[in-house]
Amino acid sequence: MPQLPLHDPNYRRDMGDGLVLRWASPGDVEGIAALYSEVFRDKDDPPNAPLAAWTHDLMSGRHPHIVANDFALVEDTNAGAVVAATCLLRQSWEYAGIAFPVGRPEIVASMPGYRERGLVRAVFDLIHARSDAEGHMAQGITGIPYYYRQFGYEYALDLGGWRVVFNSAIPPLAEGATEPFVLRPATVAEIPQVLALYDQDRATRAISTPMSAEYLRWVIEGQSFASGEGWDTQLIVRANEPAAPLGYLFSRRHRWNHDVAIVALHVAPGVPLPGVLPSVLRALAAQGARLHTPGTKTPPFDRLLFGLGRKHAVYDALGDLAPLHGDPYAWYVRVRDLPALVMHLAPVLEARLAASPVAGLSEELRLDFYRGGLRMVFESGKLQAAEPWNVRAVHYGPKPTAGFPPLVFLQLLFGHRSLSELRHTFPDVRADGTTRLALEAMFPPLNAWALNLD
Repeated sequence: MPQLPLHDPNYRRDMGDGLVLRWASPGDVEGIAALYSEVFRDKDDPPNAPLAAWTHDLMSGRHPHIVANDFALVEDTNAGAVVAATCLLRQSWEYAGIAFPVGRPEIVASMPGYRERGLVRAVFDLIHARSDAEGHMAQGITGIPYYYRQFGYEYALDLGGWRVVFNSAIPPLAEGATEPFVLRPATVAEIPQVLALYDQDRATRAISTPMSAEYLRWVIEGQSFASGEGWDTQLIVRANEPAAPLGYLFSRRHRWNHDVAIVALHVAPGVPLPGVLPSVLRALAAQGARLHTPGTKTPPFDRLLFGLGRKHAVYDALGDLAPLHGDPYAWYVRVRDLPALVMHLAPVLEARLAASPVAGLSEELRLDFYRGGLRMVFESGKLQAAEPWNVRAVHYGPKPTAGFPPLVFLQLLFGHRSLSELRHTFPDVRADGTTRLALEAMFPPLNAWALNLD
């Protein structure tokens, strides 16, 4: 009997010693939740109940981006237990206005006692096969340092970036005054207004996450509060005009640390942000004092954390009110078919090239990745072809015009680092003459804000 492809819902593989690699079914929810709630906890803590609740949400059949069969697992049939698992969420990213589908591996775990046996690599093989089969042009994962480099990922896209405002620094309301602006929950009927504000917000970033009405409805009325995932969707309004939104914000539902985390905040054009912010800060501080704190070790609430990316108008408006700041971490990104993604982004690359000193470029750029490469062919400033290239394939053949260690080019492509920064960091990053000018023009540093839609 022929072996089923890895992405097939019925794929199974005997890994020996009673271990079976397969896709999940709805009946596996308790076993997967048990794995996650055991692995993701400190030694003396009880099982992680929020993570178990999140697993139930993801496998419920109600989530717009995943179903139960999108979990890949390894089962120990002798013990009757799930001992390794991860899952595949679907979303998209938008690169300077061009959208492309992205697969997101999430909640990666293996049980102690089963590690260093290739189980996580095996479930990633399934996840990658399904993501590739569905036409995702990249996979992105947020995770612990280094680990996912083992599976073909590179740090390539900004993740986070934050400013902190301590409660003690928030300006008090003047005695006898009434609050001019307030926060209120957004309703399902107001989803179009929220998304319009969200789209204005992300339009200031070169890379961002489009969000559907279906997904925001899930956040507002579908997600389990117990999971701690998602956010409270709130509107900024005048106290005397509560029906007319001036802005929006997303704030986390649970408080896990000293802070209330705000993951999005924007006011409509023409609304003075510095005039609105003091009321917003006071409202968030009042909410933080009441916010749910899972577990018994949560420290006292004393600050607001604005995690709005590397740059944001809110940071500018806060000024000295936000004395602490943190630079972005990074998404791990995997791109299986780099030429296809480059061609997909050709309109953006061509427009950048047209505004550069090498406008009208007509030549080949041959990028050597030392274990492969990329050939880009331009005619009159238009990208005619992008294809795999290997300098070693033809003896005495064309020489490379630039070089990057394996996967490092992804940092340039997604604007995480400039060519100059990469050349400074990696001695084996190089670019000659016209190629250097073209790469600098097509791939500048980018302000990215890719929300993970859990």
